Amino acid sequence: MLASVRSILSNQESAEVEHLIAHDECPEALRTLAWIIVEEGKRVPRETIEAIRQLSEGLIDEKHMPDDLDSHVLE
Repeated sequence: MLASVRSILSNQESAEVEHLIAHDECPEALRTLAWIIVEEGKRVPRETIEAIRQLSEGLIDEKHMPDDLDSHVLE
């Protein structure tokens, strides 16, 4: 999934998410990616947002995820 947004992320943003994945902190990586998308006003493929939602289900409380993630779909 990260590969699908690598070109959208800055090198620093990508490195931050990759660092969390490398340290087996996948839920935190998903949360961080979601917040990067929202806070930086990124537009990503619908499949990316669906994957974030699916992979984070049961691992991350919805209150820790951005409310408006779905509004960042690349049209």
